[in-house]
Amino acid sequence: MDFFQYASYAAAFTDTFWIQFLIGGLCFALVFAFQAIALFIIASREGYKNKWMAFIPFLNTYYIGVCAQKNKFYNMDTKKIAIAAAVYEALLFGLFVFYYVACYVIIGSDIDPIIKGEYLGEPIYMYDLGIVPSNLKWAAWVYNYMYEYILSLLELVFMLMRVVLLVCFFQTYACRRHVLFTITSILFPIQGILFFVVRNNKGVNYREFLVAKQAREYRIYQQQQQYYNRNPYDRNPYENGNPYQRPQTKTDDPFGDFGGQGDNSGSSPFDEFDN
Repeated sequence: MDFFQYASYAAAFTDTFWIQFLIGGLCFALVFAFQAIALFIIASREGYKNKWMAFIPFLNTYYIGVCAQKNKFYNMDTKKIAIAAAVYEALLFGLFVFYYVACYVIIGSDIDPIIKGEYLGEPIYMYDLGIVPSNLKWAAWVYNYMYEYILSLLELVFMLMRVVLLVCFFQTYACRRHVLFTITSILFPIQGILFFVVRNNKGVNYREFLVAKQAREYRIYQQQQQYYNRNPYDRNPYENGNPYQRPQTKTDDPFGDFGGQGDNSGSSPFDEFDN
């Protein structure tokens, strides 16, 4: 569906239908090529079959689920989700083609539209079904109401399916940034480029990745606790005695010659009782 998104961007610069579709087609082909090559590389590395599906529109949507099968969405098989998304995308594409054909028919007629309102400073046109010829009423009705009341709601449903599919895919090949990559792919039509960015990453199970991450963080936490709780000197600082106590050494009595008691080896030469 990115094709019509590119075409709508081109409508801001030109009112010519064929130029809008040409720009939309070129941009879509470029991004689609990036996505197809990325899926083919991933499938070759992971050993998935039917790699040719990566190059076929609508089938490549299914093949996204094939490449993301290592992860599930609330125990839902990713490949089954991808099958539903591929079928839904094909039907929605057909409805968009029908809408643009009707717009081309009614705009190319000689009937002048009326102004329905204004959006962001630009007038919104519609056709009065009361004055439109009977053979063109279907085109006028489609122009007036189909996108606003039907296609916009169907496109919202498809966007939710894409979110589920892309979450599983990026959890497999960009688990650390899967939220960022998914949101970027939804907001901007660069999904294929992001696929090409992660093409060389090995596929992982996201739950197993989280378990391994938690175990690694717990080991780091234990190592930090052991480091901060251990003796910083790796020994008892008082095992050899008080390091601040002065060593006790035997010194000579400076007054030993005068009858002091510092020398116990014998009597003093001045001992009056030594006869």
